[in-house]
Order: sequence, then C-alpha cells, then structure tokens
Amino acid sequence: MIYNDGYETDGNLRFVKCPRCGNEEYSPDAEYCRICGFPAYNECEGSPEYDEFGNNQGFHIHRNAGNARFCEYCGKPTMLFNEKLLKPYNEFYEDQQEEEFALPFETNDGIPF
Repeated sequence: MIYNDGYETDGNLRFVKCPRCGNEEYSPDAEYCRICGFPAYNECEGSPEYDEFGNNQGFHIHRNAGNARFCEYCGKPTMLFNEKLLKPYNEFYEDQQEEEFALPFETNDGIPF
C-alpha cells in the first residue's frame, strides 16, 4: 500500500510548502517556516547517543519523508505524526477501504431506472 497522505518534500527532505500555514518561501538554509515557525523538516523524536562511559550526549535526530509516521532509522515517532498532521496507519487504511467500497452517489430525480 502506498501512503500518499503526506507532505511534499524536496531532495533534502525539506517541506516544499509549510504543512501548517502553506508558506512556500524558505531561505536556502531555513530550518523553520518564516511565517508560523513550524519546522521545515519531518524530524523524528531522536534516539539517545551515549559516550564510551554510558553518559547521555543528547539525541540523534533523523530527517524523514513527508509521509513518515515513524523514523526509518530509529523507529521513533516523527514530528508530523506527533502534531497529528498524519493519521495513524490503521485510520488511514480504514479510510482508504471505505472510499474504495463506497456506493456511488445516488440522486432522487424521479426516474424509475
């Protein structure tokens, strides 16, 4: 199944259009939308990084495609999923099934056939 409910990204995985406000203008090095402050990338929550002594050195954040609910690298939820801009996969799947099997629109125009 192809999940085509995401947001378009460029070759660097940056949103082409802000998912929140629709802004299409980004500076070359922009990390956030200049209009609403929304992140310009669908980044994951991050996976912890540790030094050789087991001390937490922060988190490694991964950039993901515009339809990713979970990170392909660490499995953590993405920003779009956490912000509820993407439905859980099972809800998306159910919606697709309902659309596929929906009855055609019926009119009551008085024609008997």
